[in-house]
Amino acid sequence: MSISSQSLLDGIIPEDYFSFDSILAEQQKIACVFKKSMFGLGFLDPSNQNENLVSGSKMELPLWMASYLANKEFVACELPKPYQETSRNILLADSSVVDLFKQVMYFYETGTKLIKIPHPECPHVSVSLVKTFVGRFKKIMDSSQNCRNQDLGNMCQKLDVEEKRLFEINRLSVELLDKWERRESNIIAPSNLVVQSRKRKRDQVF
Repeated sequence: MSISSQSLLDGIIPEDYFSFDSILAEQQKIACVFKKSMFGLGFLDPSNQNENLVSGSKMELPLWMASYLANKEFVACELPKPYQETSRNILLADSSVVDLFKQVMYFYETGTKLIKIPHPECPHVSVSLVKTFVGRFKKIMDSSQNCRNQDLGNMCQKLDVEEKRLFEINRLSVELLDKWERRESNIIAPSNLVVQSRKRKRDQVF
């Protein structure tokens, strides 16, 4: 019985392994403290004059590396400022005024990967991500439906990447509906963003 290369990869490579968004989201820098000495890895810290990283060394690592090392108990991680308690409280008070793009351009994508790191506050971060999205969703929908003759750059300035996509999908849908109602279009066609989203979901299924 032959075994396809795809079957070998199933369960090994994450679904979003080839996603550019996922790759960019995992570049977020995480402050880490090494719990063990790491031999031959002194080059990771430009300020380190030794060949090895000694226990207690502090440095910033990209999320993908920090997550792996933290789950192997080699490092202890500090949450990035936008996900710490003070920032979470601000989001809880009024998430709609916060500039997520300026803080972390892939706020939700990075957050969902961050909560996989062993940290006592990660359950609170998880709840905050959901509440933040829910709290901003209605305003995003309202703005995207009433943005004719307005500067879209200013309206989307505070939205993270996923929110910008959601805004654009809804805006295009409203635009197509308006054209159909004015009989400027014979068929209501889904936007390219919706088609691409559906295609990605089908690819994940098969």
